Amino acid sequence: MHFILTPTVKNLLIANFGVFVIGTVLSTQNGIDINAYFGLHSYFSDHFQPYQFVTYIFMHGGIGHIFSNMFALFIFGPLLEKYWGGKRFLFFYLFTGVGAGLSYWAVNAYEVYHLREAVNFYLQHPNPEEFVKLLSGYDRDIYRSLLPQIEAFSEYPTDVQAIAWSKDRAREIYHYASSFSMVGASGSVYGVLMAFGLLFPNTVLQYFFIPIPIKAKYVVAFYGLSALYMQIKSAPDDNVAHFAHLAGMVFAFILVRYWSKRRDVFY
Repeated sequence: MHFILTPTVKNLLIANFGVFVIGTVLSTQNGIDINAYFGLHSYFSDHFQPYQFVTYIFMHGGIGHIFSNMFALFIFGPLLEKYWGGKRFLFFYLFTGVGAGLSYWAVNAYEVYHLREAVNFYLQHPNPEEFVKLLSGYDRDIYRSLLPQIEAFSEYPTDVQAIAWSKDRAREIYHYASSFSMVGASGSVYGVLMAFGLLFPNTVLQYFFIPIPIKAKYVVAFYGLSALYMQIKSAPDDNVAHFAHLAGMVFAFILVRYWSKRRDVFY
C-alpha cells in the first residue's frame, strides 16, 4: 500500500521519542525516574495522580518497548489518520490509551483491595494455615519458593521469629501489588491495530519474518488472541499488562463501531 507519514502520527512519534530521550538523560545523569511521576500508579499508591491516565501513554520502559510501539504506530497510524483526519485520530489514540489504562487500573484496584483485606486479616490471625491460604491465593509460585520456610513455620507455629517472618512476607506482598506502575502506548497501539483491521480488513501486509502476505484482519486476530492467551497464562515474571492491550482493542472496537454506524468494509 502507498505510505505517507501523516502530521499527527509524526507528532506522536516525536513526542514519544522525545519523552523517552529526556527520561533517559534525567535517569543517567541525575538519577531521576520520570516514570515514577508520570507512569500510571495503583489507586493504593501514594504516587497516584489522575493526570497519569494520560501521561503514562507517553512513558516507556526501554528501547525495545518504545520501538515496538512506535513501529506499529508508524505502520498502521497514517492510513487511519488519512481516513479520519488528524483531530479524530488523535482523539481515538488518547481514548483507547486512557480506556486501556483505566481498565487495568480498576482491575488492579479491585484485586489489591481484596488482597489488603486478606493481609490485614492475616496480621491479626497469624498461623501457618492462614499463611498458606494467603500465599496460594495470591501467587502459587511465591508459595512454592517459600515452601521450606513455610514447613518450618508449620512445625513451630508459635515461634515468635517465624510469626514475624510471615508477617513481613505478607506486608511485602501487599506493598508489591500496590506499587505497580504501568507505562507505554500499547493500549493505544492495540487500539490502532483493531481499528485498522475493522476498517481495512483485506489490506495485505508483508512482514519481514513471514514469507507470505497476510490480510490485516488475520494480523489483528493474531495479536488479540496472543494478548488473551498471555493474560490467561499470567506468568509471574511477565511484567507486560496484557489486559490493557485487550482493553485498548475493546475500546477501539466500540468507538469504531460507533463512528461507522454499521457501515461495513471500507477497503
